Amino acid sequence: LLHLLWLLPYSRTAPEGPTPAWQDELQNHTFQHTMYCQNWSPSIGLSEAYDGDQLFSFDFSQNTRVPRLPEFADWAQKPGDTSTIFFDKAFCQSMIQEIGPHLEGQIPVSRGFPIVDV
Repeated sequence: LLHLLWLLPYSRTAPEGPTPAWQDELQNHTFQHTMYCQNWSPSIGLSEAYDGDQLFSFDFSQNTRVPRLPEFADWAQKPGDTSTIFFDKAFCQSMIQEIGPHLEGQIPVSRGFPIVDV
């Protein structure tokens, strides 16, 4: 595992700015970008959701985002983070190939679409 940690992207944070006056009215929202890979079918998947509602999935055979609603079609065509998605895919598959055999039988097997709560 330690040999693969160098593959993790660097964390970038925006500089702190002045606190806006409307901050007292802020609500918590959750954006989920969930990628998984496994040895069985489907071998890889990506889902993006906002407050629990799916916005996009990613079709790796076509290398494109698939919007859940037609209104999101314009956003789905923007390739801004496609390189990051392919990096995550390669990293995930590398973890399965390099680390998976060493942990065989030590980690419980989970099947199905992962549900993430952050």
